[in-house]
Amino acid sequence: MTASAFSTSESVSLERQAETDNDLDTSFEQIWSDKHLKVCCGWIKQNNYRNVCLQFPDNYLPFSVRISDSLKSECKTNVFVLADTSYGSCCVDEIAAAHVEADSLIHFGNACRSKVSRLPVLYMFPELPFAIEHFEKHIISLKGQSKPISIYLDIGYHYLLEPVADNVFASINTLLAGTKISIKTYPFDEESNEEHETSDDRICIFIGADNNRFFNLSLTSKAAQWFIYNPKSNSFEEKNPLTAAYIRRRYFYIEKCKDAQMLGLIVATLTSDGYLNVVTRLQEMARSHGIKTQIISVGRINPAKLANFLEIDCFVMIGCPFNNMYTSKEFYKPIVSVFEAEMALNPAWHMKYPESYVTDFKEILPEGSNYLEFKAGDVTENDVSLVSGRMRSSAIGDAEEGSESSTTVAQVAKMHLMETSNGLTFEDRTWKGLDPELGCTEPAKIQKGLSGIPTNYTHD
Repeated sequence: MTASAFSTSESVSLERQAETDNDLDTSFEQIWSDKHLKVCCGWIKQNNYRNVCLQFPDNYLPFSVRISDSLKSECKTNVFVLADTSYGSCCVDEIAAAHVEADSLIHFGNACRSKVSRLPVLYMFPELPFAIEHFEKHIISLKGQSKPISIYLDIGYHYLLEPVADNVFASINTLLAGTKISIKTYPFDEESNEEHETSDDRICIFIGADNNRFFNLSLTSKAAQWFIYNPKSNSFEEKNPLTAAYIRRRYFYIEKCKDAQMLGLIVATLTSDGYLNVVTRLQEMARSHGIKTQIISVGRINPAKLANFLEIDCFVMIGCPFNNMYTSKEFYKPIVSVFEAEMALNPAWHMKYPESYVTDFKEILPEGSNYLEFKAGDVTENDVSLVSGRMRSSAIGDAEEGSESSTTVAQVAKMHLMETSNGLTFEDRTWKGLDPELGCTEPAKIQKGLSGIPTNYTHD
């Protein structure tokens, strides 16, 4: 493999597409209106905030100046626009807001609504058009169903449940008389104590586009059937995210995680509650299997960044539910979620099929609904890899001692022992930089530089 495979060409940066939410093709009037201004100013004045940060996804940035100007003139407060986010636009970037000593943050667009700990946050969602009469024509096909129906509203349609919306869905109860109907917004608000439905004997309808939010919701929620209604295209279709091909690929990555000698823990959040507890738990489980770990924080990941870590066999993404790498085919090494790493390293999950997929890592912590206690004594000393078919040794204790090579040995011809290395050490790849030799050399004299263009400099 050539060295260029591990670096990013300059054309990639120049041609890189901005992070956009293509399913939310919104106009300025849908993002910002007198109603949004009134809500924001009321929130700022009620709490007497002085330094307010505005966080936008990339496709909202062209409107950021007009929005910030209207807030400044109306609220008479300091307003800052975050030009970039550390990890993903759905996560509240408290770290960037701390650079200007912000005391509050208003988040626009796609949001995971993960619980934050440092700043009060106000979420501002767009208001996309919705015609109830078109929706009724599709949902009438479900008339006569004995199963309850759960309707989930994507972020562009949360306003339909506001009191001023005059109960848009009132006609649905009449249309489907005798059927239990519940309507909720998604993503869920982690600050509230709302109980989420978990019954698998129900029909679920997602009002929005076939996007990452629908994938996350349908993957983690039990249901007999899933439907998507897209108001933009007026389409109504049945979906099943748990396809056989997807499940086979994820279980293959779980086996690759079991085979790893070095795990890279990618910390893709610094605000979500419990991420440090997850890091500690993964380190403990890996240590019991004789697997070493490295903690990595590189912001938004891409193949070129992760290719620099040659010694890592598998990466674990620790981030918000919408920041998981469900497809990582373009990366050189597999990337698994926290839940997949838990299934690989925790013996309690052996031969146990999960009732539903888990994308929120807090669910596998002691307070979570999918928590299974990890017992180091249950780790088998020897196991067989389902990928390579070779014997896999736990080698408990080697990870603590920090030895540079694995205890796994292979017997070759003439009875010689061949020891396999875990990979390069950091000392082998350290770049010390230039030595400035401060105080050892005389300062250079100031001279007049060149002027003109490189092909035709002018000289005195």
